[in-house]
Amino acid sequence: MDSTILDAVIPLTVIAIWINSVFNPKKNKTDEMKKEAPSLNRLKIFFKKLSAFFRKPNKQEKFVWDELIHLHKVNSWRHGVYETEKYVESTFTLAENKDGFYRYLLHDKELHFDVNVIQAFPVEMTTDLFVLAAHFNNLLTFGKVVVNVHHRTVSFSYLNDISFYAVYPEKIEEHLSRHFYITRDVHWAFEKYLQEREEPAIIIGELLNIQKNRGEKTEGE
Repeated sequence: MDSTILDAVIPLTVIAIWINSVFNPKKNKTDEMKKEAPSLNRLKIFFKKLSAFFRKPNKQEKFVWDELIHLHKVNSWRHGVYETEKYVESTFTLAENKDGFYRYLLHDKELHFDVNVIQAFPVEMTTDLFVLAAHFNNLLTFGKVVVNVHHRTVSFSYLNDISFYAVYPEKIEEHLSRHFYITRDVHWAFEKYLQEREEPAIIIGELLNIQKNRGEKTEGE
């Protein structure tokens, strides 16, 4: 079949299946809600998200870029906007009396979340820092700890497709928040190693106990 025909048929098929599921009383309604009418609002939201999904990549990027800037402005976060390079740099706390510079970059159809948690670490500690990073990455389901030997930095990064955020713009703030809170734990762990030289496994054990007392998980959920 011609690819042009497929491009037209696929979205129409998706729409037809969804509408059928909404208006078919046998499929859509539970025993407790048999008389509930299909929500017009749900239909509007569906078509809005469908429209966002089929936007051209440059329009998706512009939409996400505008959402990212708007989010910073309405929350009065300290930030700088770099239009040419397509990134926003924000200042949030890493620990008491210590700020971190968080960069949110649109590049290669992805939104990148990056922050350095440690800078200029001693070269002789490189091996143990890699071990600690490996422990962290084995636990994480969101993001990745990266040890950069050349720049002697430890960073925490996450990325996802711009198309995802174009369809689900509410996820931008959610992922900013998750990235921020996990970053604070990463910073705590690596600073503890640098200051106290504890074994990486012991540090991770302590962190898990702290998170248990807070009622949290390392992945930030």
